[in-house]
Amino acid sequence: MRVLEARSLFARLIGLLGTVRHEHDSALWLRPCHSVHTFGMKYPIDIVMLDRNGRVVRILPSFRANQIADGTGNTASVIELPDGAVNAHGIEERHILQVEADAAFRPRWDALRNLFHWPVNFVIAFLWSRLVMASLAHWNAHHDPMQLGVLIHNTLLMLFFLTRRKSVRTSTLFRDWAVPALTMASAMLLRPVDTFEGVLLTLSGYIQYIGIAGMIFSLMSLGRSFGIVPANRRVVSSGAYRFVRHPLYLSEIIFYTGFFLGNVTLNNFMLIVFLLAGQLWRSLSEEQLLSGDANYQAYAARVRFRFLPGVF
Repeated sequence: MRVLEARSLFARLIGLLGTVRHEHDSALWLRPCHSVHTFGMKYPIDIVMLDRNGRVVRILPSFRANQIADGTGNTASVIELPDGAVNAHGIEERHILQVEADAAFRPRWDALRNLFHWPVNFVIAFLWSRLVMASLAHWNAHHDPMQLGVLIHNTLLMLFFLTRRKSVRTSTLFRDWAVPALTMASAMLLRPVDTFEGVLLTLSGYIQYIGIAGMIFSLMSLGRSFGIVPANRRVVSSGAYRFVRHPLYLSEIIFYTGFFLGNVTLNNFMLIVFLLAGQLWRSLSEEQLLSGDANYQAYAARVRFRFLPGVF
């Protein structure tokens, strides 16, 4: 049986997370290791715990997903085997196993993505809740109908993000994960303030209404194909996407420009600048990832402009 050795903290932390099944002819040797978990896995495995001399100190056959397996006081390493391997190889407690690694274990990208899936969801949901509380407070103080549009948009955004369709292909570049996450966080950190009255404030409101309408229309058109990281979750060419390739980003740029005109602070200005640059980055990185899809190639040939028809 081929043995893969996970010695680094990163490799041991991920382990078999993200895999569909355990390869029948391989074993994962985690060392040093005193306990393991099966959170995020979708199948049972056999677990064999060894002391420093290779003696079997504990066996957990057919160990189910989403549990923690604690070792004994002298557990030094753990072997994760396919379900049924313990019985097939006649492994019993107090046996001494001579284990030699064939290769170092290299975690799969899918595993890393699954590892951060729920933490990322939690952080985004937390930021969204903070925005909701700020919007409600502003509503109670000023009865501004704009806050209703903001809440609708961000609620749809959260709904489609948490129920997003599984991607056919997802970018593995760190920058393609970092920039979208920071861009979205920047939007969540914007705060309304009491500013001057006048024509500029009125213009700000109209621009925001246009942006809100566009964002809601774009999100409804995109549906469960929405995501933060560049990915192929099915090419959408209907609704708002009949006119430009990135109507959601365009609508957000319109909205946040209007928002800043009515809520002028240095903090909001810095966030808006980063947000605009981030949206441009996202549009280009998404197109680069989708460029290999024949459906997207046909769509891009039909809808030529990214943001403004006839301009860009």
